[in-house]
Amino acid sequence: MALLSTTTDVLIIGGSHAGLFAALTLYRALHTIIIFDDNQPRNWYPSPVRLTPTWEHQNPEKLREASRAELRGTGLCRFVEATVQRVERLNDALFQVTDDKGGLWQGRKILLATGVKDIFPSLVGYEENYPRRIFPCMFQFGYEQRSTSSAGLLAIDSLANAVHAPKLADDAHKFTDSITIYTNANAALAAEISQSLQSPDIRVDDRQIVRLTKSSRETESSPSMNSEMVVEFANGEKAFESFLVHRPSTEVNHTLSDQLGLNYVSGGQIEIAPPFCKTSVEGVFAAGDCASMMKIIPNAISMGAYAGVGMARELPKRVTGPRKFID
Repeated sequence: MALLSTTTDVLIIGGSHAGLFAALTLYRALHTIIIFDDNQPRNWYPSPVRLTPTWEHQNPEKLREASRAELRGTGLCRFVEATVQRVERLNDALFQVTDDKGGLWQGRKILLATGVKDIFPSLVGYEENYPRRIFPCMFQFGYEQRSTSSAGLLAIDSLANAVHAPKLADDAHKFTDSITIYTNANAALAAEISQSLQSPDIRVDDRQIVRLTKSSRETESSPSMNSEMVVEFANGEKAFESFLVHRPSTEVNHTLSDQLGLNYVSGGQIEIAPPFCKTSVEGVFAAGDCASMMKIIPNAISMGAYAGVGMARELPKRVTGPRKFID
């Protein structure tokens, strides 16, 4: 079936988990949706789905495609493969989106689900090994690393913090015998962290790091070849770790949110009012990584669903008019 309609209810900018689950919620309430997707999700790297029942270990793209397939079958959702360049309010009841192909699209509500961009440290070998052997969250990646002998935590960039680094070290320590916190020539931070440590199995190393590489070597405890991370120091020495822990900084693209005049929180994310993810501007919602510190799939799914409910509640039948379907 197809829906006869002239004005789209919701324009969703961003076609990953938050945007898709907002649309999955909206179609259940008979709302029309256009999803703009530039096919550049943050987790482009081959990292399996975690913490999402029935989808564990699978490729995130399979989850996205399952959502897209369901939406295509509703007659209520359209996908536009384009990058949105401008979004503006035309009047109290209508917004307009302009894409990079010259398309103009009008809708009653806007959802920004544009995600974030990872900002990797300027450390040779980091990007090539993230997140295969450099893990941002042990709740997502730790279980598969259980019973390893040693691991390292990089207390650099956004994690060069005497409060946060030990907390993540404690998270990682559950899966390995010992943890080394590497501060990369930051002796003051090393001293501060050392004072707060409460386990003899967690230590601090302030040698300057020049390179991270993946290697294989035989160990006495395991004669088979084990994949390991090698931390190479400026003095020529090396340390071998089963895995490394580090959470890179992220950056929200403020181009569209600035055009709409949205507010931000201290971390740069779009300011929203929970639970329905409404922004500081009437008619505009934001969900997923661009509006949250918790950048994991289940959180994006939850935020998208709540945003869908919030927008649907602001679009009663007296606003949208009756829905007329044709076969």
